[in-house]
Amino acid sequence: MIAAACWTWDIDPIILKIYGPIQLRWYGLCFLGVFLGGWWMLRWQLRRAEALRAHPGAADELAGRFINYGVIGTLAGAWFGHRFFYEPAKILENPMYLIDVSGGLAGLSSHGAAAGLLLAIVLFARKYRIPVGEVFDRFIFAMPPAVVLVRLGNFFNSEVVGRPADVDWAVCLARYDCPPDGVCKATQELVARHPSQLYEALIGVGLLVILVLVDRWAGKEKRPRWLMIGVFTIFYAITRFVVEYFKNYQAFAADASALTMGQYLSIPLFLLGCTMTWWAIRQKTAVEWSWHPPAKWLQEGASSGGGKRTKKKKRRR
Repeated sequence: MIAAACWTWDIDPIILKIYGPIQLRWYGLCFLGVFLGGWWMLRWQLRRAEALRAHPGAADELAGRFINYGVIGTLAGAWFGHRFFYEPAKILENPMYLIDVSGGLAGLSSHGAAAGLLLAIVLFARKYRIPVGEVFDRFIFAMPPAVVLVRLGNFFNSEVVGRPADVDWAVCLARYDCPPDGVCKATQELVARHPSQLYEALIGVGLLVILVLVDRWAGKEKRPRWLMIGVFTIFYAITRFVVEYFKNYQAFAADASALTMGQYLSIPLFLLGCTMTWWAIRQKTAVEWSWHPPAKWLQEGASSGGGKRTKKKKRRR
């Protein structure tokens, strides 16, 4: 049966079955876009830094090295975060559930991903002796596109669904209500829901606009350190708290009128963002850092495109 006043979403999350359990999925493509987009946005910010402006190749190298940290931190944090935050009973029942990957990457926590990414940023900053606030402020521009792509991936997977709704734009997720192929039997019915994944994707677009506007207002490379990460954390926590009212109730409270786990986690996140923003405005530490790329990176850059252009100029003379 089909619920009234809804548009039906019935897209196969698998694009191509390659061999056995190896599959090409929409969610996987979205996650790939997260990391590629993260590298591109960080490279843009690093190329803008005065210390790296004359060495774009070094900025590319530094951005590429960070992605290695970011991929591991994000995936590990999202994986363990979901299990610790949302499924502690399963861990107590079977501790091996923490490393059970038989079900694929189903069950990833955005708050856990954020925690893993924070740790990756700290480790990366210590490795290359760059002020940690500087790395945070430059990488944070990659987070809104990541929010957009991850939630679109959730939508293709028909997961992290919205609560039942009677709004004109409600969606019916056939593969969620009638798994696995979306074909409902006589005893099954499609439920009209809030397209909460699309709400969060739009939130990601809004967060990027806010960051760009704040960056311009604060003078771009003259902005105080810790400002961008603080502003993002504040607005992400607020929007995540609000959107939880439209997402299918998960766990932690006794009834749907209480706060969800996502909302509980958003409260300290909001307070942290306020603290970082206050600290940034009070300290007014310049955004620039004194870090310079190793001589090896500069030599490699000079031996590539830059060196060839110099030779051509000499020939013309």
